Amino acid sequence: MKKSIAVLAAATAFVVVASLAGCSSGSGSGSGDNPLKDVEASSLTPTKIMGPGPMGEESAAVSSADLSEEDLAAIKAKGIKVGIVMQTMDIEWSTEQVRGITDRVEELGGTIVNVCDGKWDTTTQTACIDTMITLAPDAVISIPVDDVAMAPAYAKISAAGIKLIFIDNVAKGLEFPAQYQGMVTSDNQGNGAFAAAALAKFIPENGVVGILDFGVDFFVTKERMRGFQAWMEENRPDITVKVTEFQDPSKSGDDAANFLTANPDVQGMFTEWEVPAMGIITALRGQGKTLPITVVNVASDIALDMASGGMVKAIGAQQPYDEGVAEANFAARAIIGGTNPSYLAFPAAPFLQNNLLSAWLSVYKSPAPQSIQDACAGGICGPE
Repeated sequence: MKKSIAVLAAATAFVVVASLAGCSSGSGSGSGDNPLKDVEASSLTPTKIMGPGPMGEESAAVSSADLSEEDLAAIKAKGIKVGIVMQTMDIEWSTEQVRGITDRVEELGGTIVNVCDGKWDTTTQTACIDTMITLAPDAVISIPVDDVAMAPAYAKISAAGIKLIFIDNVAKGLEFPAQYQGMVTSDNQGNGAFAAAALAKFIPENGVVGILDFGVDFFVTKERMRGFQAWMEENRPDITVKVTEFQDPSKSGDDAANFLTANPDVQGMFTEWEVPAMGIITALRGQGKTLPITVVNVASDIALDMASGGMVKAIGAQQPYDEGVAEANFAARAIIGGTNPSYLAFPAAPFLQNNLLSAWLSVYKSPAPQSIQDACAGGICGPE
Protein backbone atom coordinates (compact mmCIF):
# COMPACT_ATOMS: atom_id res chain seq x y z
CA MET A 1 0.00 0.00 0.00
CA LYS A 2 2.87 2.39 0.66
CA LYS A 3 3.90 1.90 -2.93
CA SER A 4 0.39 2.54 -4.25
CA ILE A 5 0.16 5.87 -2.42
CA ALA A 6 3.47 6.98 -3.85
CA VAL A 7 2.51 5.94 -7.39
CA LEU A 8 -0.83 7.72 -7.20
CA ALA A 9 0.79 10.87 -5.88
CA ALA A 10 3.32 10.90 -8.69
CA ALA A 11 0.56 10.39 -11.25
CA THR A 12 -1.47 13.28 -9.88
CA ALA A 13 1.45 15.69 -9.49
CA PHE A 14 1.25 17.01 -13.05
CA VAL A 15 -2.52 17.47 -12.84
CA VAL A 16 -2.35 19.46 -9.61
CA VAL A 17 0.55 21.64 -10.73
CA ALA A 18 -1.25 22.30 -14.01
CA SER A 19 -4.38 23.31 -12.14
CA LEU A 20 -2.38 25.78 -10.08
CA ALA A 21 -0.71 27.25 -13.14
CA GLY A 22 -4.00 27.52 -15.01
CA CYS A 23 -5.86 29.52 -12.37
CA SER A 24 -5.90 33.27 -12.29
CA SER A 25 -6.93 35.28 -9.28
CA GLY A 26 -10.67 35.34 -8.68
CA SER A 27 -12.96 36.07 -5.75
CA GLY A 28 -11.82 34.50 -2.50
CA SER A 29 -8.31 33.72 -1.29
CA GLY A 30 -7.29 30.64 -3.24
CA SER A 31 -3.63 31.45 -3.64
CA GLY A 32 -2.97 34.69 -1.77
CA ASP A 33 -1.99 35.22 1.87
CA ASN A 34 -2.81 32.21 3.99
CA PRO A 35 -4.46 33.20 7.29
CA LEU A 36 -3.84 29.64 8.50
CA LYS A 37 -0.07 29.88 8.07
CA ASP A 38 0.67 30.22 11.80
CA VAL A 39 -2.47 28.52 13.15
CA GLU A 40 -2.05 25.31 15.11
CA ALA A 41 -4.30 22.71 13.51
CA SER A 42 -5.42 21.28 16.84
CA SER A 43 -6.76 24.70 17.89
CA LEU A 44 -9.49 24.38 15.24
CA THR A 45 -10.39 20.79 16.14
CA PRO A 46 -13.19 19.80 18.56
CA THR A 47 -11.90 18.66 21.94
CA LYS A 48 -14.36 15.74 22.11
CA ILE A 49 -16.29 13.49 19.73
CA MET A 50 -19.16 15.58 18.35
CA GLY A 51 -21.11 13.13 16.25
CA PRO A 52 -23.53 10.55 17.66
CA GLY A 53 -23.89 7.11 16.15
CA PRO A 54 -26.67 6.21 13.72
CA MET A 55 -28.93 5.30 16.63
CA GLY A 56 -28.07 8.49 18.51
CA GLU A 57 -25.59 6.76 20.81
CA GLU A 58 -22.39 8.30 22.13
CA SER A 59 -19.08 6.94 20.92
CA ALA A 60 -17.21 4.43 22.99
CA ALA A 61 -13.57 5.14 23.80
CA VAL A 62 -10.98 4.16 21.19
CA SER A 63 -9.51 1.81 23.79
CA SER A 64 -12.73 -0.22 23.67
CA ALA A 65 -11.33 -1.91 20.55
CA ASP A 66 -8.35 -3.29 22.46
CA LEU A 67 -8.35 -7.05 22.95
CA SER A 68 -7.58 -8.74 26.25
CA GLU A 69 -4.98 -11.47 26.59
CA GLU A 70 -7.77 -14.00 26.95
CA ASP A 71 -9.40 -12.70 23.77
CA LEU A 72 -6.12 -12.91 21.88
CA ALA A 73 -5.54 -16.50 22.93
CA ALA A 74 -9.05 -17.57 21.89
CA ILE A 75 -8.87 -15.70 18.58
CA LYS A 76 -5.51 -17.18 17.61
CA ALA A 77 -6.73 -20.65 18.50
CA LYS A 78 -9.80 -20.16 16.32
CA GLY A 79 -7.99 -19.22 13.11
CA ILE A 80 -10.56 -16.65 12.06
CA LYS A 81 -11.69 -16.04 8.46
CA VAL A 82 -12.83 -12.53 7.48
CA GLY A 83 -14.33 -11.09 4.29
CA ILE A 84 -14.27 -7.41 3.29
CA VAL A 85 -16.91 -5.69 1.13
CA MET A 86 -16.13 -2.05 0.26
CA GLN A 87 -18.20 0.67 -1.41
CA THR A 88 -15.29 1.47 -3.75
CA MET A 89 -11.61 0.65 -4.02
CA ASP A 90 -10.78 3.72 -6.09
CA ILE A 91 -9.76 5.97 -3.19
CA GLU A 92 -6.86 5.77 -0.74
CA TRP A 93 -9.22 5.75 2.23
CA SER A 94 -10.56 2.38 1.07
CA THR A 95 -7.18 0.84 0.38
CA GLU A 96 -5.93 2.00 3.78
CA GLN A 97 -8.99 0.52 5.49
CA VAL A 98 -8.32 -2.80 3.79
CA ARG A 99 -4.63 -2.63 4.68
CA GLY A 100 -5.42 -2.01 8.35
CA ILE A 101 -7.97 -4.83 8.48
CA THR A 102 -5.70 -7.25 6.64
CA ASP A 103 -2.61 -6.50 8.72
CA ARG A 104 -4.52 -6.97 11.95
CA VAL A 105 -6.36 -10.15 10.91
CA GLU A 106 -3.05 -11.70 9.88
CA GLU A 107 -1.44 -10.61 13.17
CA LEU A 108 -4.28 -12.47 14.90
CA GLY A 109 -3.48 -15.64 12.97
CA GLY A 110 -6.46 -15.31 10.65
CA THR A 111 -7.01 -14.97 6.91
CA ILE A 112 -8.87 -12.61 4.57
CA VAL A 113 -11.02 -14.80 2.34
CA ASN A 114 -11.90 -12.09 -0.18
CA VAL A 115 -12.00 -8.32 -0.76
CA CYS A 116 -14.89 -7.22 -2.98
CA ASP A 117 -15.33 -3.77 -4.57
CA GLY A 118 -18.92 -2.50 -4.62
CA LYS A 119 -18.03 0.11 -7.27
CA TRP A 120 -20.59 2.59 -5.85
CA ASP A 121 -23.33 0.34 -7.24
CA THR A 122 -26.01 -1.47 -5.23
CA THR A 123 -26.32 -4.34 -7.70
CA THR A 124 -22.58 -4.92 -7.68
CA GLN A 125 -22.34 -4.72 -3.91
CA THR A 126 -25.29 -7.09 -3.48
CA ALA A 127 -23.46 -9.59 -5.68
CA CYS A 128 -20.36 -9.09 -3.52
CA ILE A 129 -22.35 -9.98 -0.40
CA ASP A 130 -23.93 -13.02 -2.04
CA THR A 131 -20.49 -14.25 -3.09
CA MET A 132 -19.08 -13.59 0.36
CA ILE A 133 -21.81 -15.64 2.01
CA THR A 134 -20.93 -18.62 -0.19
CA LEU A 135 -17.31 -18.33 1.02
CA ALA A 136 -18.59 -18.75 4.60
CA PRO A 137 -16.24 -16.45 6.52
CA ASP A 138 -16.65 -16.08 10.26
CA ALA A 139 -17.23 -12.34 9.83
CA VAL A 140 -17.73 -9.71 7.16
CA ILE A 141 -16.50 -6.12 7.50
CA SER A 142 -18.28 -3.73 5.15
CA ILE A 143 -19.40 -0.22 4.25
CA PRO A 144 -22.74 0.05 2.42
CA VAL A 145 -23.02 1.85 -0.90
CA ASP A 146 -26.52 2.90 0.15
CA ASP A 147 -27.87 2.63 3.69
CA VAL A 148 -31.44 1.83 2.62
CA ALA A 149 -31.15 -0.08 -0.64
CA MET A 150 -28.47 -2.42 0.71
CA ALA A 151 -30.29 -3.35 3.93
CA PRO A 152 -31.90 -6.57 2.62
CA ALA A 153 -28.54 -7.83 1.36
CA TYR A 154 -26.85 -7.15 4.70
CA ALA A 155 -29.68 -8.88 6.58
CA LYS A 156 -28.71 -12.08 4.76
CA ILE A 157 -25.28 -12.04 6.42
CA SER A 158 -26.58 -12.51 9.96
CA ALA A 159 -29.19 -14.96 8.69
CA ALA A 160 -26.27 -17.06 7.42
CA GLY A 161 -24.69 -17.08 10.89
CA ILE A 162 -21.88 -14.70 9.90
CA LYS A 163 -20.84 -11.81 12.13
CA LEU A 164 -21.02 -8.31 10.62
CA ILE A 165 -19.01 -5.19 11.44
CA PHE A 166 -19.95 -1.97 9.67
CA ILE A 167 -17.57 0.74 8.51
CA ASP A 168 -18.98 4.29 8.69
CA ASN A 169 -22.64 3.44 7.95
CA VAL A 170 -25.16 0.98 9.36
CA ALA A 171 -27.71 -0.39 6.91
CA LYS A 172 -31.16 0.90 7.81
CA GLY A 173 -33.27 -1.32 10.03
CA LEU A 174 -30.55 -3.74 11.12
CA GLU A 175 -30.51 -4.34 14.86
CA PHE A 176 -27.53 -4.37 17.20
CA PRO A 177 -26.24 -6.83 18.32
CA ALA A 178 -28.42 -9.45 16.63
CA GLN A 179 -27.70 -8.44 13.02
CA TYR A 180 -24.45 -6.52 13.36
CA GLN A 181 -21.85 -6.44 16.10
CA GLY A 182 -20.43 -2.93 15.94
CA MET A 183 -19.65 0.06 13.72
CA VAL A 184 -16.37 1.98 13.49
CA THR A 185 -15.96 5.40 11.92
CA SER A 186 -14.35 8.79 12.44
CA ASP A 187 -15.88 11.83 14.12
CA ASN A 188 -17.48 13.07 10.94
CA GLN A 189 -19.23 15.99 12.59
CA GLY A 190 -15.93 16.96 14.16
CA ASN A 191 -14.20 16.85 10.80
CA GLY A 192 -16.93 19.04 9.31
CA ALA A 193 -16.57 21.51 12.17
CA PHE A 194 -12.80 21.68 11.66
CA ALA A 195 -13.33 22.35 7.95
CA ALA A 196 -15.76 25.18 8.78
CA ALA A 197 -13.44 26.78 11.32
CA ALA A 198 -10.59 26.74 8.81
CA LEU A 199 -12.64 28.06 5.88
CA ALA A 200 -14.09 30.87 8.01
CA LYS A 201 -10.58 32.33 8.33
CA PHE A 202 -10.75 33.22 4.61
CA ILE A 203 -14.28 34.62 4.51
CA PRO A 204 -14.97 38.32 5.19
CA GLU A 205 -17.89 39.55 7.25
CA ASN A 206 -21.22 38.83 5.56
CA GLY A 207 -19.46 36.62 3.04
CA VAL A 208 -20.80 33.60 1.16
CA VAL A 209 -19.60 29.98 1.11
CA GLY A 210 -20.82 26.99 -0.86
CA ILE A 211 -21.21 23.31 0.00
CA LEU A 212 -20.99 20.63 -2.68
CA ASP A 213 -23.00 17.92 -0.91
CA PHE A 214 -23.33 14.25 -1.79
CA GLY A 215 -27.03 13.95 -2.62
CA VAL A 216 -27.40 10.40 -1.29
CA ASP A 217 -28.58 9.36 2.17
CA PHE A 218 -25.07 8.46 3.29
CA PHE A 219 -24.66 8.75 7.06
CA VAL A 220 -21.08 9.93 7.23
CA THR A 221 -21.30 12.61 4.53
CA LYS A 222 -24.46 14.03 6.08
CA GLU A 223 -22.67 14.10 9.44
CA ARG A 224 -19.82 16.08 7.88
CA MET A 225 -22.24 18.62 6.47
CA ARG A 226 -24.08 18.85 9.80
CA GLY A 227 -20.81 19.57 11.57
CA PHE A 228 -19.85 22.23 9.02
CA GLN A 229 -23.22 23.96 9.08
CA ALA A 230 -23.56 23.81 12.87
CA TRP A 231 -20.15 25.43 13.35
CA MET A 232 -21.02 28.22 10.92
CA GLU A 233 -24.40 28.86 12.55
CA GLU A 234 -22.85 29.07 16.00
CA ASN A 235 -19.61 30.89 15.25
CA ARG A 236 -20.10 32.81 11.99
CA PRO A 237 -23.82 33.49 11.58
CA ASP A 238 -22.93 36.41 9.30
CA ILE A 239 -21.82 33.97 6.58
CA THR A 240 -24.43 32.84 4.06
CA VAL A 241 -24.13 29.12 3.28
CA LYS A 242 -25.42 27.89 -0.09
CA VAL A 243 -25.77 24.17 -0.82
CA THR A 244 -25.80 22.23 -4.07
CA GLU A 245 -25.82 18.46 -4.57
CA PHE A 246 -24.14 15.88 -6.77
CA GLN A 247 -25.19 12.28 -7.27
CA ASP A 248 -22.32 10.80 -9.27
CA PRO A 249 -18.87 11.46 -7.76
CA SER A 250 -17.26 11.16 -11.21
CA LYS A 251 -19.40 14.05 -12.44
CA SER A 252 -19.09 16.26 -9.36
CA GLY A 253 -16.93 18.73 -11.27
CA ASP A 254 -19.81 19.44 -13.67
CA ASP A 255 -22.18 20.05 -10.77
CA ALA A 256 -19.60 22.32 -9.13
CA ALA A 257 -19.16 24.30 -12.34
CA ASN A 258 -22.91 24.84 -12.71
CA PHE A 259 -23.19 25.94 -9.10
CA LEU A 260 -20.26 28.36 -9.32
CA THR A 261 -21.61 29.87 -12.54
CA ALA A 262 -25.01 30.44 -10.93
CA ASN A 263 -23.46 31.77 -7.70
CA PRO A 264 -20.56 34.09 -8.54
CA ASP A 265 -20.72 35.58 -5.04
CA VAL A 266 -19.36 32.38 -3.44
CA GLN A 267 -16.02 33.06 -1.70
CA GLY A 268 -15.09 29.57 -0.49
CA MET A 269 -16.18 25.95 -0.84
CA PHE A 270 -16.59 22.88 1.37
CA THR A 271 -17.17 19.33 0.26
CA GLU A 272 -17.25 15.95 1.94
CA TRP A 273 -14.33 14.01 0.45
CA GLU A 274 -11.43 14.33 -1.95
CA VAL A 275 -13.13 13.28 -5.20
CA PRO A 276 -15.63 16.19 -5.29
CA ALA A 277 -12.88 18.48 -3.96
CA MET A 278 -10.85 17.76 -7.09
CA GLY A 279 -14.05 18.32 -9.06
CA ILE A 280 -14.33 21.80 -7.55
CA ILE A 281 -10.70 22.53 -8.42
CA THR A 282 -11.27 21.44 -12.01
CA ALA A 283 -14.41 23.60 -12.24
CA LEU A 284 -12.65 26.66 -10.84
CA ARG A 285 -9.70 26.17 -13.14
CA GLY A 286 -12.08 26.06 -16.10
CA GLN A 287 -13.57 29.39 -14.99
CA GLY A 288 -10.19 31.01 -14.36
CA LYS A 289 -10.89 31.42 -10.64
CA THR A 290 -9.34 30.45 -7.32
CA LEU A 291 -11.22 29.93 -4.08
CA PRO A 292 -10.25 28.44 -0.72
CA ILE A 293 -11.54 24.89 -0.32
CA THR A 294 -11.82 22.76 2.81
CA VAL A 295 -12.65 19.09 2.72
CA VAL A 296 -12.85 15.86 4.72
CA ASN A 297 -10.70 12.82 3.91
CA VAL A 298 -7.04 13.14 3.01
CA ALA A 299 -5.61 11.70 -0.22
CA SER A 300 -2.51 12.30 -2.33
CA ASP A 301 -4.13 14.62 -4.87
CA ILE A 302 -5.60 17.13 -2.44
CA ALA A 303 -2.57 16.89 -0.13
CA LEU A 304 -0.34 17.75 -3.07
CA ASP A 305 -2.57 20.70 -3.93
CA MET A 306 -2.30 21.91 -0.33
CA ALA A 307 1.48 21.44 -0.20
CA SER A 308 1.80 23.38 -3.46
CA GLY A 309 -0.08 26.39 -2.09
CA GLY A 310 -3.18 25.55 -4.11
CA MET A 311 -6.84 25.94 -3.30
CA VAL A 312 -7.17 23.21 -0.66
CA LYS A 313 -6.53 24.95 2.66
CA ALA A 314 -7.60 22.42 5.29
CA ILE A 315 -8.44 18.72 5.41
CA GLY A 316 -10.31 17.07 8.26
CA ALA A 317 -8.93 13.57 7.98
CA GLN A 318 -10.12 10.19 9.06
CA GLN A 319 -7.71 7.56 10.36
CA PRO A 320 -8.50 4.68 7.98
CA TYR A 321 -5.61 2.38 8.87
CA ASP A 322 -6.23 2.61 12.63
CA GLU A 323 -9.97 2.30 12.07
CA GLY A 324 -9.33 -0.83 10.00
CA VAL A 325 -7.36 -2.33 12.88
CA ALA A 326 -10.25 -1.56 15.26
CA GLU A 327 -12.75 -3.14 12.86
CA ALA A 328 -10.65 -6.28 12.69
CA ASN A 329 -10.54 -6.41 16.50
CA PHE A 330 -14.32 -5.95 16.67
CA ALA A 331 -14.82 -8.77 14.16
CA ALA A 332 -12.45 -11.09 15.99
CA ARG A 333 -14.08 -10.41 19.36
CA ALA A 334 -17.55 -11.03 17.92
CA ILE A 335 -16.42 -14.32 16.36
CA ILE A 336 -15.39 -15.71 19.76
CA GLY A 337 -18.66 -14.56 21.35
CA GLY A 338 -17.47 -11.30 22.88
CA THR A 339 -19.39 -8.02 22.96
CA ASN A 340 -18.45 -4.77 21.24
CA PRO A 341 -19.85 -1.29 21.67
CA SER A 342 -22.35 -0.42 18.94
CA TYR A 343 -20.47 2.73 17.87
CA LEU A 344 -16.84 3.80 17.96
CA ALA A 345 -15.63 7.07 16.42
CA PHE A 346 -11.99 8.07 16.07
CA PRO A 347 -11.14 11.76 16.60
CA ALA A 348 -10.64 14.09 13.64
CA ALA A 349 -7.06 14.29 12.34
CA PRO A 350 -6.58 17.91 11.20
CA PHE A 351 -4.38 18.84 8.23
CA LEU A 352 -3.15 22.33 7.44
CA GLN A 353 -0.22 23.11 5.18
CA ASN A 354 1.95 23.79 8.25
CA ASN A 355 1.51 20.26 9.70
CA LEU A 356 0.97 18.26 6.53
CA LEU A 357 4.01 15.98 6.77
CA SER A 358 3.54 14.95 10.40
CA ALA A 359 -0.22 14.53 9.96
CA TRP A 360 0.33 12.34 6.89
CA LEU A 361 2.74 10.12 8.81
CA SER A 362 0.24 9.80 11.66
CA VAL A 363 -2.65 8.81 9.38
CA TYR A 364 -0.87 6.64 6.80
CA LYS A 365 1.93 5.20 8.99
CA SER A 366 4.48 6.05 6.29
CA PRO A 367 6.14 9.26 5.03
CA ALA A 368 4.33 11.39 2.49
CA PRO A 369 5.02 10.54 -1.17
CA GLN A 370 8.08 12.22 -2.68
CA SER A 371 6.01 14.56 -4.84
CA ILE A 372 4.36 15.98 -1.72
CA GLN A 373 7.69 16.23 0.10
CA ASP A 374 9.17 18.08 -2.87
CA ALA A 375 6.26 20.55 -2.86
CA CYS A 376 6.90 21.08 0.86
CA ALA A 377 10.46 22.32 0.29
CA GLY A 378 11.61 25.03 2.65
CA GLY A 379 9.74 23.70 5.68
CA ILE A 380 6.33 25.11 4.73
CA CYS A 381 4.66 21.83 5.71
CA GLY A 382 6.30 21.54 9.11
CA PRO A 383 8.50 18.74 10.39
CA GLU A 384 7.77 15.09 9.78
